[in-house]
Amino acid sequence: MSFLSRLRASTSMWIQEKSKRSPVLASILTLLTGTMISQVVVFFFQIFINRVYTDQDKGLLGVYGTVTTFVIAVAALRFDLTIVLPKSDVAARVLKKLATRAIVVSAMLTSLASIVLANVLIEYYHHSVELSRWLMISGVTVFAIAEITNIQYWLTREAKFGVLASNRVLQSVATAGLQLLFGLLMHGGLSALMIGTLSGQLITLIVLKFRTPELREPLPEDAPRMRDLARRYKDMPLLNGPNVLVDAIRNMGINLLIGAYAIAALGQFQVAWAIMQVPVALVVGSISQVFLKKLSTVERGKMMPLLAYTLKRTALVSALVFGILFFITPWLIPFVFGPQWVLAGQFGQALTPWLFMMVLTSPFSSIFVVTENQKTMLIFAIFYAIVPLSWLVWSPLELLPTIYVLAALMAVMLSIMLVLSFWVARKYDRGTEPVSEEA
Repeated sequence: MSFLSRLRASTSMWIQEKSKRSPVLASILTLLTGTMISQVVVFFFQIFINRVYTDQDKGLLGVYGTVTTFVIAVAALRFDLTIVLPKSDVAARVLKKLATRAIVVSAMLTSLASIVLANVLIEYYHHSVELSRWLMISGVTVFAIAEITNIQYWLTREAKFGVLASNRVLQSVATAGLQLLFGLLMHGGLSALMIGTLSGQLITLIVLKFRTPELREPLPEDAPRMRDLARRYKDMPLLNGPNVLVDAIRNMGINLLIGAYAIAALGQFQVAWAIMQVPVALVVGSISQVFLKKLSTVERGKMMPLLAYTLKRTALVSALVFGILFFITPWLIPFVFGPQWVLAGQFGQALTPWLFMMVLTSPFSSIFVVTENQKTMLIFAIFYAIVPLSWLVWSPLELLPTIYVLAALMAVMLSIMLVLSFWVARKYDRGTEPVSEEA
């Protein structure tokens, strides 16, 4: 038996032992194992990937990713998130189909808009004909990633955290591995980066669909009508949708404003963000899925203790990690990935306070959906977008100190969100009306 086989077997036995004591802890450990492996794989491949590609290549990919991520955030009209809410599995499957239809339309519109605006983007922003051509098929990425997310909500509902964990590993290995492979074969360049990225996304989607055959089964005749469920959960696109759209505008605006300074600077920022996301994903990616499942069934009077329990343990794990990263990141990134990424190391240090608060608050973002307080979250999201974009537009400082101040502002804003989360939880625990009606 190989070392990896023995490690997988021993890890599985350990998780099974923990599951007897705490099913929630076992679910978190299962996802954490998959997330940890995927992040280690990504980090390992990035050591070589960042030596094959330039910061210009990474910057152009960052523009592509900014555009597609913006659409992906709202591609399903947030109906994907509702999959975990109804008690009926049949209703959940109908909602999944509804979300898929919205994703298909969003993907087609993304490519169409990129074709229509191609000359404008080339002339006034990225000045790359090659990127413009790839953007014309950006609907492929929108469909693949949004549909993967859609299916993942179904897996969360079904508590199939093992499948979720293995899917994360596959997506990391496929995407990063193919980026490196095509980079070596084609001697770098944007096209190699794009071919590897798209191939990894499609492979992940195909395998995930193969592993969820129940979603391909015909619906029973008495299944709820799609129109009725769309009406029942209309607050998702009407209230939560704008909330996510505002968040997407914030993320897109930050990247595009940095890219307006210099595409290469955006490449440095993208590398720093991707590397610093490794510890974020290790904690958030595992806890958030389990926390959402737990929130959707929590009884009144128990939400505040659940939030306090989660916050305490997340803070204990994160404080030490990000404290160390703040001091070692400026030399660690260029040491590991090459001297051309010195600015990325400085960006990484600047981002530390923001990312630390992201870890603390990310599990709690779903509380506003579960308790149907999307209006509160929308108001916060608007200010959370206005503050960073205003600072980036009017900052009198050079780019690096501008990013330091930006991260501090975002950390303060997320502290406010944390307070709002506990306020909503307390209001829910004291209330009497149900969170949501059964579909």
